[in-house]
Amino acid sequence: MMEVVPGVYKLSGPWDQADLGANVYLVAEGGELTLIDSGYAGKAVRILKRVHNLGFTAHRITHIIVTHNHPDHVGSLAALKKMTGAKVIAHQADAPYIEGRLPQPGPFRPALYKALWHPLLKLLQAEPATVDIAVSDNEELPVAGGIRVIHTPGHTPGSICIYLKQKRLMFTGDLIARRLDIKLPSLAFTADIPQLLKSIHKLAGIEFDVACFGHGWPLKHDASRKVKEFAGKLRN
Repeated sequence: MMEVVPGVYKLSGPWDQADLGANVYLVAEGGELTLIDSGYAGKAVRILKRVHNLGFTAHRITHIIVTHNHPDHVGSLAALKKMTGAKVIAHQADAPYIEGRLPQPGPFRPALYKALWHPLLKLLQAEPATVDIAVSDNEELPVAGGIRVIHTPGHTPGSICIYLKQKRLMFTGDLIARRLDIKLPSLAFTADIPQLLKSIHKLAGIEFDVACFGHGWPLKHDASRKVKEFAGKLRN
C-alpha cells in the first residue's frame, strides 16, 4: 500500500496483476471513504483488511466508483457492496454489464486470442451488482470531497475517468496505463480503438497534477503534461 497524496491510498501491491488484478484506490475525505474499483472476484476481504490497516473501518465506505465494467475492476464489487452498504457509481453505458443484464465482454481481437481466453473468462465472471448512481459526462458529485466524471469511451462504452478536484488528481481507469512510462491499455480488451484514442486526446485537454492508473504506478508530478506528450504521439 502507498499514500499517493494525503487522503488517497493505493491499496494494491507493487505487482498489481498478481495481487488484486487491478489497482484499487481509497479516498478518505470528510469522515467518509470512497473506493475506486474493486479488483478481481474474491478480493473483498483483502481490500477491507487493508482499509482497516490504514486505521479506517469498513462502515465508513459510502461509495464505490467503477471506472469500467471489466472483471479485474468489478470482480469484488458485489461482495464489497454487501459488506459495506456502499452505493455504486458507474457510467450508464456500462451499468447493464455491471448489473448482469448484458454478458461481460471478452477479448475483442484477434479471434485466436479470444478462443484461448474463453475458458479463463468463465472463471473471471463478476457477480452482478446494482449500480445506484448512473452517471454521464461532466457530471459533478459531492463524493470524496467533490468529483467530476469524465466519460472516456473506447476501452469500454462506459469507461470513465474521475477528477478529484480538491487534490487535482485524475483516476484514469484503463484509458491509459503506466509501466516505465505511459502506454495504451490492452488493445485486445479494447472495444473501440479509434474511440479510445479520441478519449485520450480529450483527457489531454484537462489540467491535473497527479494521475492514478488502473494498472501501474501513479504519476505524482506533471501528470497532465506527460499525458499531453503521450497523446501527441498518437494518431487520432
